[in-house]
Amino acid sequence: MSEPNEPIAPEEISDLDKLYEIFTTRYLTKREIMYRLPPGFKLNEFWPKFIEYRKKIGKKVPLLDQLGENFWLCPTPYQEQLDIIEKHAKHTAYSYIDAIFKKVPKSEKALIMDALIDEAFNSSVIEGAFSTKKRSKELIEKQIKPVNVSEQMILNNYKALEYVLENIHKEIDENTVLEVYRIITQHTLDKESICEKYRDDSVIVWDYTNQRTIYEGPPHTEVQPMMDDLIHFIQSKQNLHPVEKASIIHFYFVYTHPFFDGNGRTARVFQYMYLLQHGYEFFKFFSISTVINEQKNKYYKAIQNTEDNSSDLTYFIEFNIKMMIDSIINVLSRLGKEYGRLLIFDYLERNVILLTIRQRKCLAYFIKTERNYITISEYEKKYKISYETARKDLNRLEEIGLFKKRKVGKKYIYKFIGLEKLGLGQFAITKQLYFNN
Repeated sequence: MSEPNEPIAPEEISDLDKLYEIFTTRYLTKREIMYRLPPGFKLNEFWPKFIEYRKKIGKKVPLLDQLGENFWLCPTPYQEQLDIIEKHAKHTAYSYIDAIFKKVPKSEKALIMDALIDEAFNSSVIEGAFSTKKRSKELIEKQIKPVNVSEQMILNNYKALEYVLENIHKEIDENTVLEVYRIITQHTLDKESICEKYRDDSVIVWDYTNQRTIYEGPPHTEVQPMMDDLIHFIQSKQNLHPVEKASIIHFYFVYTHPFFDGNGRTARVFQYMYLLQHGYEFFKFFSISTVINEQKNKYYKAIQNTEDNSSDLTYFIEFNIKMMIDSIINVLSRLGKEYGRLLIFDYLERNVILLTIRQRKCLAYFIKTERNYITISEYEKKYKISYETARKDLNRLEEIGLFKKRKVGKKYIYKFIGLEKLGLGQFAITKQLYFNN
């Protein structure tokens, strides 16, 4: 079968059902289908029947759009990704992280802290904050007073995530929503944006770059009943996977736009809270907003696609699930490097093995880059030292068992075997190992 951006080969189309199947597997939008319909098909005739087909194999969601119609979804295109999160990420990834914590207990707190800072920073940047990850880390770890609204946004986001971890046992209700929102927007709103509860006027999302309206929220008179429906949806049981439901909570909160500002940040906090409450504890260690921030245009496009294509939540859910998987892969890759370094240096400390700063930098370099060998000449050049000093450094690293020396031709190669030597080889995480088996 061809890729989504390729034309459909004539042999792929034998009948209408086959065409429905192709467009559902790829999950194309109405606009994308318009350019791919075979000769003889008219979009205005094809689209309504096609939507009925998707709805027939999909699920209705008890939340209404601005026209009073139910949102709905079709799990076909993302079912495999859901299985990946359930089978590999939820179990394998958490087991992997737990194994690291047993090796180096102090790494758990550090990893959660890093994840919260990443999430607080990137969720704020998505909404227009200007700062750096380094500055965000300083604000939080050193408890520095914010000097502008951007820094206040980041600090507020961090405090909201801390609130979730401290109150994970609490049911998500209106009081919880209002409290999280209060934390997120503290000292960041202008007078016009402050309201007693939900917004009391209309609201639009404006694209300053292209000078156009991206989205107009429901009338303010509809906000309370829509939020009541959302709270009921969160608290009641549906035939939905928790990751599906968390994605819908995220979308519908942004869609309702109950406040003048801070809706996106609040929505992402409640997605986080819902997942943790339903057994997905490994999300404590990942920042989904980091990946979303890197693909911000696709994030907004996924929201828009749901709005523009018959209130079909599939577009947003599919995107959100992909972001979750990308986030998990990024963190596992980082753990295999950064926490591999922690584990090795912890081993050196426990066994009172003394190394020079240069030798320690060498170990960190090999873990970070995943390189597995070096020559004396390369070491000499890299650290700007004499050949003899380079040889002594590498021989010392071989002596303690972190490198293995062997002769290749007329020169010696020093192969890094640190993780394997310490029984930590399983921490060399790759996407293929966890998500393609």
